[in-house]
Amino acid sequence: MSKTAASKQVSKESPTEPGSPTQSLDRAMCLLEQVVEHSRDGIALTPLSTLAGLSKPTAHRLLVGLRNLGLVDYDASHLYYPGLKLFRMGIASAARFNMVRLAEAGMPRLAHETQDTVYLSLRSGDNSMCAARVVGSFPIRTLTLNVGDYRPLGLGAGSLALLACLPDAEVEGIIERNRVRLADQPNFTPAKLRMLVKRTREQGYALNEGLMLPEMAAVAKIVRDPLGRGIAALSIAAITSRMQPKRRETIVALLSKEARALELAFGSKAGQTEDK
Repeated sequence: MSKTAASKQVSKESPTEPGSPTQSLDRAMCLLEQVVEHSRDGIALTPLSTLAGLSKPTAHRLLVGLRNLGLVDYDASHLYYPGLKLFRMGIASAARFNMVRLAEAGMPRLAHETQDTVYLSLRSGDNSMCAARVVGSFPIRTLTLNVGDYRPLGLGAGSLALLACLPDAEVEGIIERNRVRLADQPNFTPAKLRMLVKRTREQGYALNEGLMLPEMAAVAKIVRDPLGRGIAALSIAAITSRMQPKRRETIVALLSKEARALELAFGSKAGQTEDK
């Protein structure tokens, strides 16, 4: 590292340097999001600090604070995992919005009607999270998305729908922040993501046609709250041969119907909460 680069890094992370009052919180949240994203196998300090753009001492100091709060766990293999307090917080959040429960009726219906796999995705920062999945009866060789999995926004049909519904400035910020994470995805460069966002808005639905796996395709519709903000995405994935244009139109129509039903149910539920 050059002397100039080193001085910039020290300046960026120095606690005495004036800056945003939420700087430490932003850094801690960035670390926490990476821990959650790597929850299945755990993640060590070095890759964590690299992904968060922090020095190891700074990352370690913040992780100690997160551990003390019960938000992060640390095991004997020196790997970090989400803490149980996150689970409790997630339950509290789900109890308020109840999106997964509201989707319980429509998702199996979609899976039965199409015989394909149905997903519900929610936004979490610069990521989308698979909140629910119902597997259809048509045999599919590879299920690429499990409940609880995180993906950078834009990667996959449901994730793309969640990205495309955001304001332009927010889309640009997310694309830029996820640039490094998507560097090994040639079909999801910043330029291609912008094109996909534009196409999604024009079509009214998101389409992932073999961009991640050549033999897999998916479409997604956004679910909006009473103020018109995107709060979830319903998607259907199938082998590419089952997602040709004519059948795709039918699937999009079914998705649109269920998304609208979910919007109405969510609006009703939100109104009941406000009345209380």
